[in-house]
Amino acid sequence: MRAGYGAVLALLVFASIEAYQIQSTVSEKHVQTYHRYVQLDAANGQLRRTIWFAGNYVRDFFIKTSPEGAALLTSQLRELKDESRQALQQIEQSRPSRMEPQLRARLQEFWNVIDPIPQSMLSKSDAEQYEFVQREIVPRRNTLHAVLHELTEADLAALQRSEAEFAESRRSAGRRLIFMLALCVVLGLLVARFSLSYAENLERKTERQYEEVARAKRELEQLSARLLEIEEDGRRKLSRELHDEIGQALAVLQIEITNALALTEDWPAMRDRLRRARDLTEKTVQTIRNISLLLRPPLLDDLGLVPALQWHLEDFIRRSGIACEFSEDGVEDTLPDAIKTCVYRVAQEALHNCEKHAAASSITISLRRSDGMLRVEIEDNGCGFELDLKGMPRRDAGLGILGMRERAARVGGSLALDSAPGHGTRVLLCIPLPSTPVPDAAPSRAGASV
Repeated sequence: MRAGYGAVLALLVFASIEAYQIQSTVSEKHVQTYHRYVQLDAANGQLRRTIWFAGNYVRDFFIKTSPEGAALLTSQLRELKDESRQALQQIEQSRPSRMEPQLRARLQEFWNVIDPIPQSMLSKSDAEQYEFVQREIVPRRNTLHAVLHELTEADLAALQRSEAEFAESRRSAGRRLIFMLALCVVLGLLVARFSLSYAENLERKTERQYEEVARAKRELEQLSARLLEIEEDGRRKLSRELHDEIGQALAVLQIEITNALALTEDWPAMRDRLRRARDLTEKTVQTIRNISLLLRPPLLDDLGLVPALQWHLEDFIRRSGIACEFSEDGVEDTLPDAIKTCVYRVAQEALHNCEKHAAASSITISLRRSDGMLRVEIEDNGCGFELDLKGMPRRDAGLGILGMRERAARVGGSLALDSAPGHGTRVLLCIPLPSTPVPDAAPSRAGASV
């Protein structure tokens, strides 16, 4: 493509230069030809004028013959002879030809006859003067006029030949330029066709690659959603197992130890050991309860999203000492399980980030349901951070925010960040809600509460 476009541009530049040179050359030759023709015509005219003035001066001398007239005629003939010599030189320099020697010879004969007139014809009679004019001057003057007329005709013919040559050269140059332009057009069409074909191939390849990337992205999103679903199911099952099985077993063990303490009042050493065992059992029960709540709080399945968030905020305040304010408006307990899980995990991750990175002193969480949308806003007054063009932190922020966005995208929502250094951080989660409430599909829990 580069070679093709380069060739087209080179031909266009060459054609432009060639056209300019042709125009300059033709114009210059045309101007030179007309300039030479004008010079020759002016020289011929000057020769005619000198011959005509010479005849008139001789006539005036014959009309009034006197020594004074002879002196005047001698001076006039000298000037006319110099003018005719200059005109002849100009003719010979402008266009030498075979007629210039003949013209020079006839002109020399004419002046050879005219020059002696002031002395030789001063004492002649009118009849002799008239006879001299008719015999010597008139034939030579007519011969000179004939030669000058032939020169004029030759100059005109040369001008016509030059114009014909110019016309032919212009036609030839025009044909050459047309050929070059046609070659440029053909080459341009070939390059354009090749370019279009190449662009179409690239476009098809790009479309195929885009489809492959989109398909891979959909598959990754499905895989990510499936992994999150498997993770939540695993957490739910593990939480229930810890709560129902191990928790209940430890509760029974605690009861048995308490009963054993009642039967060992007379055995101080045994009573101390059983008391330590009971304390260890109580501590283990509390640890298992905390692990179960961290994996998945039972409140989320039993009572709904709002109580679960309230419990988590209370635990967060007790653990971190950061003041939190919670408000909700129009949030029902019949939200789909996927939406409840998404909101809870996003809030959990946002609070974790506030505690770990933001150095905030207060946090505000609000839930609002309006216009078929659930809006969750989490805002802190921490140190904040700088965002890039995609709304992601410029520094390495780990996978927390990316996981929050993937959870939001899984339920058809969106997550936006608003932060700046020194101005805190605001997380806005928007999730579209189904038109009809979906009952909570979580299985009922059985067994005693720990």
